[in-house]
Amino acid sequence: MAFYLGIDGGGTKTKVAIINEKNETVYIGVAGPSSTDTVLIDTTIKHIREAYAEYVKIHKDVSFDGIFCGLGGLVSIEDMKHVEGLLRYIPGASNHTMITARNDMENALYSGACFESGMTLICGTGMVAYAKNKAGFSAKAGGWGFKEGDEGSSYDLGMQALKHVAKAYDGRKEKDDFSEEIAKEIGLKEASDIVSIMNTYYLERTWIAGLSPIVTKHANLGNIYAKEIIDRGTSNLRDAIHAVYHKVKPENKTLVIVGSLGHSGGYFGDMLYQKIQKIDPMIDLIKPIYDPAVAAAMMAKRLIDDK
Repeated sequence: MAFYLGIDGGGTKTKVAIINEKNETVYIGVAGPSSTDTVLIDTTIKHIREAYAEYVKIHKDVSFDGIFCGLGGLVSIEDMKHVEGLLRYIPGASNHTMITARNDMENALYSGACFESGMTLICGTGMVAYAKNKAGFSAKAGGWGFKEGDEGSSYDLGMQALKHVAKAYDGRKEKDDFSEEIAKEIGLKEASDIVSIMNTYYLERTWIAGLSPIVTKHANLGNIYAKEIIDRGTSNLRDAIHAVYHKVKPENKTLVIVGSLGHSGGYFGDMLYQKIQKIDPMIDLIKPIYDPAVAAAMMAKRLIDDK
């Protein structure tokens, strides 16, 4: 029986799935982070191995016909080829294994069963919009890293909240329940505290992203400043989707929304939906159907079946 390995590697964890020729999932495993912009490449491969080490212990003769690996941080063709070469030496791989390495945004697209054509928006700690058509042409917008801004992401909302509380505490804006809750959360008592807080946490994107639920909470309560932050964020997400939609012109107008912020509902969800519908009212927003690692394994099988 043929087996296929799917890998979904992000900044916090690596998840793998093994399926058989009947598309039945026979194993799911999790290990540490493997995003290439988060950890060194040796750590990436180490965590991929660890994610299915228990399966290998029991099935020492495992052999994969195909491997599809979606990793955060993979951008250039050279880096993809490098990862494909390294995966050739993991347990179950051989010279006969068809190995494909791509950015994890492809896993996100396939999680909505959009294997040939469609769009995805990853909207969590970071963000990226991606589209693909049946001819194989694809495009991405955003997703260039939090230092570029990741506009519309949880990180972006959290950073905007920090900027807001600084203005509220030095008098550029009025203090309100929103700024007071942010101040309490970050330990800010006076305006000058923002210097040490930013120096300590500026590069801690996960910590900053953790402030976004306070923004969405106060937007839902009608706070004008929180709503302004979300208005800007959802407009930036709309721009990213608009860019890939018009570049690629996918035959399938399904948009797979992935990430906790993208499914937060309330004011954020309402604004995002309304703005996407203005791009094209025929765009169909859905949640993932498959786990991204399972979808990656399914893609590994499809690539062989389509040969």
